[in-house]
Amino acid sequence: MCLNIYLCMLTIVIGTSVSSLTNRLELPHPRQALSLDVQAQLDGLSSEKWQEFVSSGLDSINRQKRLEENLLSSKITVQNGSLSHVQLLDTLPNRASKEDSEIALKILKSSLFVYNTQCLPHAIEGDECRAYLENKPLPEGSVLRSECLMLLKSKRDGHHAFRRLLDHHYKNGFYEIFTEDRLPTAWSISMGLYEPDNIQKAELARDHENGNLNLGIAQWAQFLEHDLSKPVSQSMSNGSPIECCNQDQNKLQPRHYHPACAPITSEASGKYGRANCLNYVRSALAVGGCTFGGAEQLNQATGYLDLSQLYGFTPDDERKMRTFVRGTLKSTSNGAHLNDLLPTTADTDDKGHSFCAWGASANATCFVAGDSRVNSSPYSILVYTIFMRNHNRLTAELMKRYPNWTDEQLFQSAKAVNVDIYRRVIMREWLPEVLGSQLAAEVLATREPISRQSAPEISNEFGVAASRFYFSMLPSELHNLAKNGDDDYVRNQVLPSTDIFVLKDEIFRPRLSYTAKKLDEILHSVLNQRAMKMDSSYAGGVVWHENTKPTHADILAFDVQRGRDHGLQPYYKYLEVCSQVGRVTGWSDFEQLIPKNVLDKLKNIYANWTDVDLIVGGIAERTVNGTVGATFGCILSEQFAKVHQRHLQEPDLPAWAASLLEEYRYMNGSKLLCLNSELRATPQNIFQLPSASNLLIDCDNVV
Repeated sequence: MCLNIYLCMLTIVIGTSVSSLTNRLELPHPRQALSLDVQAQLDGLSSEKWQEFVSSGLDSINRQKRLEENLLSSKITVQNGSLSHVQLLDTLPNRASKEDSEIALKILKSSLFVYNTQCLPHAIEGDECRAYLENKPLPEGSVLRSECLMLLKSKRDGHHAFRRLLDHHYKNGFYEIFTEDRLPTAWSISMGLYEPDNIQKAELARDHENGNLNLGIAQWAQFLEHDLSKPVSQSMSNGSPIECCNQDQNKLQPRHYHPACAPITSEASGKYGRANCLNYVRSALAVGGCTFGGAEQLNQATGYLDLSQLYGFTPDDERKMRTFVRGTLKSTSNGAHLNDLLPTTADTDDKGHSFCAWGASANATCFVAGDSRVNSSPYSILVYTIFMRNHNRLTAELMKRYPNWTDEQLFQSAKAVNVDIYRRVIMREWLPEVLGSQLAAEVLATREPISRQSAPEISNEFGVAASRFYFSMLPSELHNLAKNGDDDYVRNQVLPSTDIFVLKDEIFRPRLSYTAKKLDEILHSVLNQRAMKMDSSYAGGVVWHENTKPTHADILAFDVQRGRDHGLQPYYKYLEVCSQVGRVTGWSDFEQLIPKNVLDKLKNIYANWTDVDLIVGGIAERTVNGTVGATFGCILSEQFAKVHQRHLQEPDLPAWAASLLEEYRYMNGSKLLCLNSELRATPQNIFQLPSASNLLIDCDNVV
């Protein structure tokens, strides 16, 4: 028998066709051509000079550490329960990420010394300088090179650089963000696109362009994002979080300004005449190779559909989630499988600061999982709970059939089956709703080989832009649907002024009294409430649109800022390679994809069409077949094709393991929900509203 049942059983062959993907899924990655003058200038530098660049970079890091000591003595760091704490939980780095980022920062600082002392004085453009340095190894014998090589040789569970579909886009070619002297601020973009919630709801009632999609489409998109993508913020050298705003949500004084700060500010005057401020700390850096070069960002997640958000993506994280009894995951047991909730911080060694943004005195439910984002919303908590319950349900079934199996055998087998079910729901049920059936079929049909030696990296464009489309589909509140006298749910009927929760009050601050019944109410409402259409207007619960001190974060502004932080190219660059538009020469070329009323907003916000951010252009497009527009459809399908190819290349299963997986192939989304909740019925397609073409399945008949 295989020692690690999960690894032996992980291979799932989803597609059957052998056709390749269309060209629109293969994006070019152009490389900067180097002139002979540039090569001659930089090739002529002595080995001693390259050592000097590294020493200068390390000196810069040491000066930064002294600044950090002063910040900590002045208590300039993220306080538990603050608004900045919410953002931190969404981008919380672990210790390994901090170590990766520290080495990568040393390499970047050394590279910037080359740029500032050798390239700029000789009029060598930043992009050209970076292209040269990307092929220049760190000096032989340097401590930095040794640290780098040791890191790359170590087991790096889920710690890899995001790959790039298009080249870096920085002011200096390396790391400097384009700021308001060139671009509108991220906050002003969010405010300029916002429409009041009542107008958005009225438009949704009139416009059925979004078809019959329910909120499950957005809920599962968030859960999926937690599996594949987690950009994390930089930390101080001692691990303390970085704060870029003061307690009054105003920008800090220059003496308290950390180099990793890029706060999101508004033009509105604050209490002291300074702009209102939301914390934004630049993303942790990643070591792609032991060469000089520009910034690459770290992904603290695996590039596989493996439920790492539930189980954890490192062995240590997984051990924290296990009971080591009968193969089960930890839970807050309430006497029966269907009543179990996720474990809470009260049940673990964590004090809650890594999972919820409560102050020290708060006494509330704070759940624990393999990812710090589990409490990002009740939608998220629900799906995590479903898969936790399903794992423990599977272990109970397996224990009855194989009473001699050890805890390890039960755990790994249940995990493998759980992952298999999850993958099939994502690839067979969710993906066609997002991409449309034709493009999703192309993803499943691809058989292009990928080198087994290369890491399964997630693209920057997917991780910080395209995968975030679902936020525009979330309403500000989840309605509590009416019940009749028999205590059955009356579907699609909404009682006035009855909401299960208001989203802005629950983001990383679970205020609900969580019970199994409450989760069933949330699940039922998710399946029966229409999703907002994907567009450029986010609900007020996830953006801050007032010219006053903010009380919650602005997700769209945050995503715009992060796209700039990660050096994504502007929207039109992706439009050129992802659509039939061809070469873009002006605003008129956007008209084929973006509605006129939205395009008029963009013209008022951006001074130039070349400046539109990828996330903004992507959400502004008309949807095509599925849930997203052409550009995001292109980026999403490119990524899922690579994820699918990786799954096809996993090791062949032993006969007994393949047989076990086959026994659970009857499971789909509706059966998963039925078997792990008290709902009486679920729609056949769990991502669409119940209808004559999407009939309800009686949960009593699901075995």
